[in-house]
Amino acid sequence: MYKVIVDHNPSHSDNDVVKEGLIKSYEAQFGERDKELSIFLKNDSGKVFGGMQAMFDSEAIYIEALWIEETLRKQGYGKKLLAAAEREAIKNGCRFSLVDTWDFQAEEFYLKNGYEKIGELENYWHGHSKLFLRKKLHSSEFHFSPAESSQISLIHGWLQQDHIKEWIHGIGLQNTLNGLEKFFRGESSTTYWIGYHKGTPFAFLITSPEGPDATTLDLFICDLNYLGKGLAVPMIREFLTSQFPNVTKVLIDPEATNKRAIHVYQKVGFKIIGEFIASWHPVPHYQMELYMKDLVNPKKGIGA
Repeated sequence: MYKVIVDHNPSHSDNDVVKEGLIKSYEAQFGERDKELSIFLKNDSGKVFGGMQAMFDSEAIYIEALWIEETLRKQGYGKKLLAAAEREAIKNGCRFSLVDTWDFQAEEFYLKNGYEKIGELENYWHGHSKLFLRKKLHSSEFHFSPAESSQISLIHGWLQQDHIKEWIHGIGLQNTLNGLEKFFRGESSTTYWIGYHKGTPFAFLITSPEGPDATTLDLFICDLNYLGKGLAVPMIREFLTSQFPNVTKVLIDPEATNKRAIHVYQKVGFKIIGEFIASWHPVPHYQMELYMKDLVNPKKGIGA
């Protein structure tokens, strides 16, 4: 005889039986077993202040939970946890990242990080909607992650190279270094990125929100071995489409004499819309902008 038992304090072993049975049914259907993944945000003493729990197979990673201690929110830690999970998913061959959230929770956070809403159950619970989001993961030769404090020596070394110092020096350089320190302390809306080519760090990128629908961009190919290899244009396109698919436009302001950089930006699709004298370096700079719709659906001739 079998009985239905209502248990408000179930044992872990009983719950594990049900969970394992469900996993085995998925395994029989799809021919593989989902794997668990946890990523934590800890202080130097090892105390957990945030983390992510996920499941993944060869097709997709599903984010089950993402939490940051309330006092540490809006300081970039969620973005770092999400980026770490996506890197692990790409390493394991995943093509998509999936997550669901509530309309009062994290929709804006996921949209800003490249996710698209693919479904909504309205009035699902207490008058609120359940949202389903997905991001296509790019298993290309490039990937990008917010810089870590452990990389400060790498970045400082990069910025001391002659081909970098030509374009960032004086007040501009000091502003960058100060901003980087604030970013590592979680006190900046500006994000400092490291770009990787086949796992090797080679580029330094800086983005900052500009109003509700735009971001600024600055970037340098830092590793001398990667100069003149034709990687700048595909790298920029990959960076913007993977990290900022939901912004309306991207802004960049090279020095007017930096002909090589301007040529690269124009090949990506940026257009010159004005000229100004920069406060951090009083020489002519161009204002250039790129509408993301033109990058995602390029007109014939862009980048030719």
